[in-house]
Amino acid sequence: MRRKILWLTSSVASLALLALVVAQVNWQSAKTIINDINYLWVAVGIGLLIIEGLITAARFSLLAMTPVRFIDCLRATAWYVLLLIGLPARLGEIAGVAMIVKHMGERAGAATASLLFQRLFDMIVLTAVLILVCVLLTSENSELPMLFSIIAAMGLFTVVLCMDRLLAIAAQPFLRRRTEIWPRRILRLLLQVRMVSRHHFDRSRTLKLGGYTLAKWLVNLAAIGCIVSAVVPAMKSLTALGVGIVYNLSAVIPIQTIGGIGISESVLLGSFVWLGYSLEMGAPIAIAIRLALISAPILFWLFVMLLGRRRSTGFLDDKP
Repeated sequence: MRRKILWLTSSVASLALLALVVAQVNWQSAKTIINDINYLWVAVGIGLLIIEGLITAARFSLLAMTPVRFIDCLRATAWYVLLLIGLPARLGEIAGVAMIVKHMGERAGAATASLLFQRLFDMIVLTAVLILVCVLLTSENSELPMLFSIIAAMGLFTVVLCMDRLLAIAAQPFLRRRTEIWPRRILRLLLQVRMVSRHHFDRSRTLKLGGYTLAKWLVNLAAIGCIVSAVVPAMKSLTALGVGIVYNLSAVIPIQTIGGIGISESVLLGSFVWLGYSLEMGAPIAIAIRLALISAPILFWLFVMLLGRRRSTGFLDDKP
């Protein structure tokens, strides 16, 4: 019953938000925008997003508790990113755990810890890059961005090295409320992640995870920058990068939708309106960008499924 209610509320939210965006479209302007899209740059952006999928699979392999073939990590990643755009957000993450268990042979607890670690590192890197872009866009002091970059790098390094202690601190508020259902569940997850961190992670592996995460988001943001620039050629590269960061951070908005449908288009539209575009111009731009971004996980899934049909090679069998 609860799952039916989740599907119903997510569907209604997605359709309502998407309808609001579509209602703003000026179809004559939309036709002009579509004709002016640089499809070569769209293809480059989608190609980079497929490369991001390979990096994500490498993170899955790195965080595996047991030996696993890289092709199995690719399968888990392909199904995970596909289900993320087809299920309500919470079900998408649960499906991600199920895919790690199914294709990589991991236990549910280890799979949950893997995704939590990845999400934690994602938020750290994305937030740091967002602040850096804001500094670059607003600062007239040429030395300030470099100074901030050094501070951000040191902060990330500190978080990585102090992960065990930080998880212990994060668990304290929930420890006092462990008799309640949700605090107890969150506490169990935090302690599980801490246990994995303490017994499975050495400094080298943790730093490697940070490196994979940084590479993943640099590729992701470059991809979105290419797609945004293809649809809006007049936009500066740094501004396109900022749009990409805001788009990715929209996943944490507490509105339940199916695969981000509706909320992602609304966030993109809001970004372009904030940049000075009219609603009539911003709506078709947002929809065109979103369609290109949705196509990437589908193509990645097809690529992995076709790859899986071929005989495994040494590259696919080994851990990266």
